Amino acid sequence: MAAPAGPAFSGLQAISTQPYGATARTVEIRGERGAPQPSEWIFLMSDAKARGGVREVTMSDGRITAERTPLRGMADVAGMVPIETRNLTIDADEVFRIVHREAVKSQLGFHWLDYTLRTDPQSQAPVWTVKLFDSMGAQVGMIGISATGGTVVSPLQASSVVRARPDATPSASGLSGIAGDVSTAAGRAAKNTEQSTLRFIGSLQEVFTGERTIGPKEDE
Repeated sequence: MAAPAGPAFSGLQAISTQPYGATARTVEIRGERGAPQPSEWIFLMSDAKARGGVREVTMSDGRITAERTPLRGMADVAGMVPIETRNLTIDADEVFRIVHREAVKSQLGFHWLDYTLRTDPQSQAPVWTVKLFDSMGAQVGMIGISATGGTVVSPLQASSVVRARPDATPSASGLSGIAGDVSTAAGRAAKNTEQSTLRFIGSLQEVFTGERTIGPKEDE
């Protein structure tokens, strides 16, 4: 697996140092197959000085790894609202923590994420749209998160693929992939803490009453 690309916002500084930095306006930041972070970030920009008026820059770890000025399939870019990058505070690492939290609450397992940051046409605010996928590549959910405050602006919704499954009833065993790995570890830690506490209380009970009815014994 390729190394993670690092923070998405680190690419903004790299773009500002380029000759087109003064004229190009970022309209989309995209990262695919993040587990939890993608191996590269793609910045899509409207730029009147670029061939076709569009510039696409690929970033990894804050460094530009590729550039192109596509002529086809980008007709809608000119109509996209530029992202107010000065207001951005919630980068992809924090986005993942929020997605994971909401997925655990919903008992929705996933294996990787696709991240897209755009300006919401209604609120005019930058919003991360995150799609969740299972191990087979089927989309299992989607959520929207504010890039300026981390608020969940579009609650996590399970896809029709999940809702149609016979075992779609939420349960702890339903978690898998990234969500399952982290949740299982957290649950194991909580269980171990609970057992240690009960063992200690049981030992005190045995000392004072001569019998033990609470928790496992010390040698268990």
